Amino acid sequence: MTEKKIIVDYYFDYCCPWTYLSFKRLIQTTTRTASTINWKPVLISDIKQEIGPKIDSLTQYPSEINYGNKDLQDWANYCGLKIIPRNDDSQKISMKALCGALFALKANKIADYSGLVFDAYFAELKDIANNDILIEIATKLELDLKGFQSAIDSIKSGEQLKKTATELVERGGFGSPTMFVGDDMYFGNDRMPLVEFSIGRASGKILVLPGQHGT
Repeated sequence: MTEKKIIVDYYFDYCCPWTYLSFKRLIQTTTRTASTINWKPVLISDIKQEIGPKIDSLTQYPSEINYGNKDLQDWANYCGLKIIPRNDDSQKISMKALCGALFALKANKIADYSGLVFDAYFAELKDIANNDILIEIATKLELDLKGFQSAIDSIKSGEQLKKTATELVERGGFGSPTMFVGDDMYFGNDRMPLVEFSIGRASGKILVLPGQHGT
């Protein structure tokens, strides 16, 4: 009997620090469970455009902002990652890098490419909207530089990102990182244990996870 292979749809944008944290953990989760990642690069600003503007926005207190920064650093320490807070205003800073992800995906180097982009942005404070930075990453991975350069500047690549944003919104999603195991949606880095549990349930396996209740 052939074992059922579970696929996790992973919608991601490089400019989101919580997505960065989820990236490594999802790879570990899918490795442990012998499941597969279906990589879906998506621009957060395209998602927001699809959903439409908020009716109102709640103002955060300084103490909430401070705690949010601490919470992010706590998760980074837990995941063994280095994160330097970013203050970029543009939510489209990752567009070229995501277009490059589409090219890396075809070259079967998406995981390595994503790791280098995340590190460049959050650990080295590099500008991932800069072609030279992205070409440097592509060179390390021995990607076809002519094809990669064309991809990151391609209108067609941008249109593909928009299509993925539409697809995510139609499935009920609203941001990055979003993961689907079948039709079950999970949003956020902290939902990774639930993703792993869902993979086990879908595959018919019994996975005992650290801290899981009822076991």
